[in-house]
Amino acid sequence: MFGLEISKNRWAYFFCSVSAIGALVYGYDNTYYNGVLAMRSFKNHYGDHYDADGQKALNVFFTSLTASSIYIGDAIGALISAPINDKYGRKTTFWFAAICILAGGITQVADTHYEGVLTLGRILIGIGMGQCTVTLLLYIGEVAPLHVRGPALMMFQFLQSISQLIAAGITQGTEGINSTLSYKIPMGGLIILPLMLFAGLPFIPETPTWFVSKNKHTDAARALEKIHKGNHEYSAAKDLTVLIEARERELQNKDHSSWLSLVTNPIERRKVIYSAGALYSQQICGILFFYVYGVVFAQAIGIKQPFMIQLITNILQIFAVAAAVVTGNKVRRRHNLLVTTSMMLCAFLVIGGIGTQEKLTTSSQYVIVVFSFVIIVAFNYGLGPLAYTVAREMAVGPNQNKIMSFSIVFFYFITWLVSFTAPYMYYSAGWGPMLGFFYAGTTLTSLAWVWFCVGETNGRSTLELSLFFEQGIPVRQWRTHVFPPLDELVQETERRRSTVVGDGEKRRASVTEVVRSAV
Repeated sequence: MFGLEISKNRWAYFFCSVSAIGALVYGYDNTYYNGVLAMRSFKNHYGDHYDADGQKALNVFFTSLTASSIYIGDAIGALISAPINDKYGRKTTFWFAAICILAGGITQVADTHYEGVLTLGRILIGIGMGQCTVTLLLYIGEVAPLHVRGPALMMFQFLQSISQLIAAGITQGTEGINSTLSYKIPMGGLIILPLMLFAGLPFIPETPTWFVSKNKHTDAARALEKIHKGNHEYSAAKDLTVLIEARERELQNKDHSSWLSLVTNPIERRKVIYSAGALYSQQICGILFFYVYGVVFAQAIGIKQPFMIQLITNILQIFAVAAAVVTGNKVRRRHNLLVTTSMMLCAFLVIGGIGTQEKLTTSSQYVIVVFSFVIIVAFNYGLGPLAYTVAREMAVGPNQNKIMSFSIVFFYFITWLVSFTAPYMYYSAGWGPMLGFFYAGTTLTSLAWVWFCVGETNGRSTLELSLFFEQGIPVRQWRTHVFPPLDELVQETERRRSTVVGDGEKRRASVTEVVRSAV
């Protein structure tokens, strides 16, 4: 009905789901720590002053530092993932990431109320998460069949949503415990999740794309067969031809394979703007405020059951992302993003407008909550899952690992910036719900990115995506543009190669010859 072909692609979905366990870590951390910051036991152990009611309270600097320090680790992890992925492959990077997350989780649970130890643990978790995020997007983009690549990449957001719901339920269940267990139990989830990744990694294959990049064409063919073993009519020949052809074009452009070329080369720069812009647009709209500080925000505006509000938020998120996944091949991405981002803009304006009242009435409080839910639903049907999809699909060509790595680093920088500045603007600057006006302004920049940088890429191969950039085709023409048949593209590449090979150089096998020997 929705074109997902689950039976034929069940193994591809399974491999993608295992790799996306990193998304569980990201979603779980954002939500569980949101709840922990509001727990009385946590405030009693880490608070350094007393509030108006005579109870221990957290310093704003402590809140900002510990909530945002994980993004320092995220940026480091994303940055180092590029060379690791280049040299050792996707699976090895996952192993490194899982070790870092496990070490950080143990550090957090072992902490005895020292701010530095807690911060170190969160940075270690971030280093693992950064590697995981880059690598799982690369992995899913390379393993998922073309016609289900979009929904498969959206699974990142779906699994993230599941983990957020679980984290919200755990924190709601433990916040009444009058001991360190109230927050140590939720922290323990960041020990369990990397162990789940350890358990799943032996069963997933390395990606065919990485094998081709190392000239291991027979291994690439085997990996393709393993991914498609639910489809008894499948032959690896065509997909392997596309991968090798794409690699041949990368080799012809290898002079542009460098970090500097991401800035100096106009084609590579455009890819970076489209890819990093997707993740910028996803976070600059301020959505993180509702996840990292949602419970605290609900308490601040006078909501009597803030943990229940957070739980409802996570349930709505799951339904919205699930709808996005199942309709991913039916709803055009550009239309989706234009509508949902506009909805978020309007909702932020309403929240900001209500925030201008000197004292919020009960009805005003609940209007804010309702429009917060509108933002949650619109985000999780649009920018939430689609930003990851677009960012991955735009990272193509000889610099794909570098583009993806930079995009995730930039993503975490924006995420850290929003996380770190939100409490200062809300509390120290005294904006309160008027913060909605600020996020309405930043959402406008997200809308601009959608308008200028989002094209229709559903069903397009990585080779076709690369050609969009090489040929400078405007995004509004991507849906209808027709490329020459694959065999013509292969012949063109062979002609190019023959003009640059000297008479004394050894002849390399053609794409067709390589595929014939590998399959």
